[in-house]
Amino acid sequence: MSPNGKYFRFQKIFFITFLILLVAQIIHAQATTVEDFLERGKEHFERRRYLNALDAFRVVLDMSAGRNARTFTLKREAEILSAESLATLGRHEEAVNMFERALAHGYENKKVAAYLALYYERAHRYEEALPYFERYFAADKSDIATHAKFAATLGRLGNRARAKAILEQLEPAKAQQSVEACLLLERQKRLKAALPCAKAQQLARPDKEQHYLSVYRIATALKDRRAAREYAEFLFYLFGDEPRYIWPLVEVTLRERKFYDARKLLEEIIRLRGTDSDAEQMLANLKIQAGGALEKPNRATNKEVKMLGL
Repeated sequence: MSPNGKYFRFQKIFFITFLILLVAQIIHAQATTVEDFLERGKEHFERRRYLNALDAFRVVLDMSAGRNARTFTLKREAEILSAESLATLGRHEEAVNMFERALAHGYENKKVAAYLALYYERAHRYEEALPYFERYFAADKSDIATHAKFAATLGRLGNRARAKAILEQLEPAKAQQSVEACLLLERQKRLKAALPCAKAQQLARPDKEQHYLSVYRIATALKDRRAAREYAEFLFYLFGDEPRYIWPLVEVTLRERKFYDARKLLEEIIRLRGTDSDAEQMLANLKIQAGGALEKPNRATNKEVKMLGL
């Protein structure tokens, strides 16, 4: 064989060997097992490629469909990471379903309990929120903002006594500014600075009604309707066994044209006091002027609002 023939033969063998090695590397690099797909998903997750991560985790869950996630921990890990990916993407309903699936398979995490509690609380599904609030409260008593919502949820469900007990058991941090400093800001009409100051006081002493009142008052002055409603609801559901703490929510419902709700609150004030001239007079005026708006639990029409002069 000529030297050129030997050379070309060597090239051919080298090329075939190279192809075999290349194909072997590609096959090796391809995910073929549950472990492979889970690792691929975790890599995407760490790089914040959440959609790609979800695709990989979905394969893990499909491949392990018949296995018990309590004993096959790779499956449960895929459930947890899928839920975290969905939550990050803002797909909260799907995330809730996946987190609950992981919890049913033995997963425990206080942050997940808080996430689920607040999801159901925002959706006004208070009875579903309650067990998750309980779990989070048992694990961590320092998250005052979340536990205040827990207490308000108890109040909504008719258990104000337990709600107050929860507030008294919390472990809040001390506010950086004094109550007097916050009141001075309010008196000086520096309301944008006064609002976070008052909120910090409420978080430092969540069992004290006056701090909720301060936040409500400042939020109302700032025309921050969301904060005004939130803190009026805190006052009612936490401390509403005293009529004076119902009035802020009466004001909010009137501003929002929810006259049916205002009527129910005024009737509650009258029930608690036995008689209350202010509440009775306001209720009488509403009955005369609002008409059908008091008989249905929805927002009044523009015509009904015009009749009331609001």
